Amino acid sequence: MYSRLPSTYELLEALASTSASPAPTPGPDSRLGRALWLGFIAALAATMLCGAGLAAWRLGLKQAVPVWSLRGFEALLALAAACYVGAVLARAGTVLARLRHPLRWQAAELDRDSAAEDALLRRLARIPPQQLQARQRRVALQLRLWEGAARTLAVLLALAPAAAVLAALPRQQALAGTLLWLYGVMLVTGAAGYLYLHLQCSRPLRRLAHVLGEAAELNAQLGKRTAGAGST
Repeated sequence: MYSRLPSTYELLEALASTSASPAPTPGPDSRLGRALWLGFIAALAATMLCGAGLAAWRLGLKQAVPVWSLRGFEALLALAAACYVGAVLARAGTVLARLRHPLRWQAAELDRDSAAEDALLRRLARIPPQQLQARQRRVALQLRLWEGAARTLAVLLALAPAAAVLAALPRQQALAGTLLWLYGVMLVTGAAGYLYLHLQCSRPLRRLAHVLGEAAELNAQLGKRTAGAGST
C-alpha cells in the first residue's frame, strides 16, 4: 500500500535535520563565540539605527549634530568591531582545525548530509516513481525561478546605480560622488542578497531534487523486481 507524498516543506525540513546521533554539547569557547556573535549583531543594529538618526537629524532637520551623539556612534561602531574580532578569535580553533584537515571536515559534512538523505529515502520508499518524478520537476522549476530571481536582483542592484553615475558625471560632480557611494552600498547589498538566496534556497532545493530523483529511480527498480518475482 502506497504512502502519501509529504509536502515540499516537510521534505526540506527532513533534509535540514542532521543524523539521529545527539549533537555534541557546545564547549565554553563555542558558547563564548556565539555570545560575541550575537553581541556583534546587536551592536551593528544599534549602530545602523544611530547612524540613520544622525543622518535624519543633519539632513532632514538641518541641525548640527551633537558631539555626544557622534561619540556614541563611534562607541557603538567600536563595540561592534570588538565583538566581531572576538567572535572570530573564539572560533579560531575550529577554523584552524578545518584548514588543517579539510578532507576530514568535508567528510564529516558529507556524512551528516548522507544520513539525512538516507533517512528521507527510507521515508519515500512506498511512493510511486511517477509521483516522485512529478515533484522533482516542480522542485527543479522552483529552483530555476529562485536562481533567476537572485541573479536578476544582483544585476539590477549592480548596474542601475552605475548607469545613474555615468549619466550624472558630465553635469554634477557632487551628485556623482553621492551616486558612487550609493553604487558601492547597493553592489554589496546585491551580492549579499544573491548569496543569501543561493545558500537558503538554491542549495536545499537542489539537494531535494537530487533525493527525489534517487527515490524515483530506486522505487522504479524495486517495482520491476517485484513484478518480475510475481510473474515467475
